[in-house]
Amino acid sequence: MDAKTADIVRHPVTYILPDGTIQVVHAEEGYDLLMASQELPAPISTGRRAGGPCPDGGCGLCRVEVVDGTGLSAPKERERQSIEAHVRGDMHEGREREAGPPATELTRLACHVRIQGPGGRVQVPELFDYDSITGDPEGT
Repeated sequence: MDAKTADIVRHPVTYILPDGTIQVVHAEEGYDLLMASQELPAPISTGRRAGGPCPDGGCGLCRVEVVDGTGLSAPKERERQSIEAHVRGDMHEGREREAGPPATELTRLACHVRIQGPGGRVQVPELFDYDSITGDPEGT
């Protein structure tokens, strides 16, 4: 094992998927929940056509409910502001958007939550829908 491989630390994070399935992912320390969700059957939905995070992390669409925050970073003001802006339906990236669902004290944005240790448990309301970006089988 070389020195670079030895430095990689992974921690288990439990994802509760929309259908109730429980999946444990061993993610690298420092990854955010959105990045780590790439190990799920489908990643956490972001509402973006290509499935990735928005450039500024402010769209508010990669919402999760953190059931157990053990080993996860604490919320910061920018994340709270992004959630509130989404709930209000404020414009983002120069585009109108509908108001989002109300937030709870457990609501977090997966692109802001960093994995710092073992123990995180996250309820995922929506996974990315690959069919939404696949072309028409008829080619039309």
